[in-house]
Amino acid sequence: MRTTLLRVAAGALSLALLMAGSAACGSGGDDAASASGGSVTWYTPMPEEPARRLAEAYEAESGVEVKVLRQSAGELLARLKAEAGRPQADVIGLASGDAGPLAKEKLIRSYKPGAEGIDKRFIDPEGYWHANELILMTVGVNADRWKEETGGAPLPKTWDELLRPDLKGQLVMPNPTLSGTGYTFVATQFFRTGDDAAAWKFLDEFHKLVGQYTDSGGAPSQLVATGEYAAGVSFAHDLLNVRGAGFPIEVVYPKPTGVVISGNALVQGSPNPQGGEKFVQWLQGKKASQMIVDLVHSYPVRGDVKLPEGAQSLAELDLVDYDPVRAGEMRDAVSKEFAKRYGV
Repeated sequence: MRTTLLRVAAGALSLALLMAGSAACGSGGDDAASASGGSVTWYTPMPEEPARRLAEAYEAESGVEVKVLRQSAGELLARLKAEAGRPQADVIGLASGDAGPLAKEKLIRSYKPGAEGIDKRFIDPEGYWHANELILMTVGVNADRWKEETGGAPLPKTWDELLRPDLKGQLVMPNPTLSGTGYTFVATQFFRTGDDAAAWKFLDEFHKLVGQYTDSGGAPSQLVATGEYAAGVSFAHDLLNVRGAGFPIEVVYPKPTGVVISGNALVQGSPNPQGGEKFVQWLQGKKASQMIVDLVHSYPVRGDVKLPEGAQSLAELDLVDYDPVRAGEMRDAVSKEFAKRYGV
């Protein structure tokens, strides 16, 4: 397969170098790219292996190469803004709440393809975001470490039950200024309390227990799995993945928990706009949707796709009234306040 996976650690590759390389590859080749279908560049926070497998599957069906850049959601949003006026991506993965601010800045564009098979609740009437999966905010607990640190206390059933003095330094969570996972956790506290002061009071107490803020959303599940921490904030699919690999992790759905719609958007002024549209449509199809569930262990937005193994159905869960529009609008202000309060 010709699929290209761009492995970019934070700070490892300058934006200028990336743009220069893309310009050099594309110079004088617009007509040839148009005739052959060219390639599609996909920025995504999806885990590396599933993203690669999806890109390869699309290439096998369409003959179009998908170049994948995998980074955290926060890093990708910053990159998209830095590339404004000269975008390098055709498609960017994001949470639905991020779409509104990006649309206002004219960084993404509207597109309204047919959405047959997609639950109507997960269709953007404005056409800016295109849902692929539902992601639940959960807590992973290492059973052995939890017993050791708490003396065998029952697993938490609510967010407030995590605020135990004996867990000081034993919790891990993603940095919400960099990670979409971390920000979803923070936003969930605002929506479940319904009060900014109460949310910050909870976060103040939670911060006292945190031993590490990670740069990526997937890191806490791995650190809890290996026993470095007793518990960690994580999306459900990350925990289901490591539990499926045989690690002693309990997946806790604190009441009420947050759920976000994750998908993709088309980048305004992208190098291959038609290629991006076709890729977005393919990602919403039944085959790709089932691949996402099987590879990522997230929840589907289609009714004809099976749930991930070991996952609780949405009907069984107490979900917070998560407002993706407000989450997107308040992200910058909340992230700045979080960084100021906790020095991250």
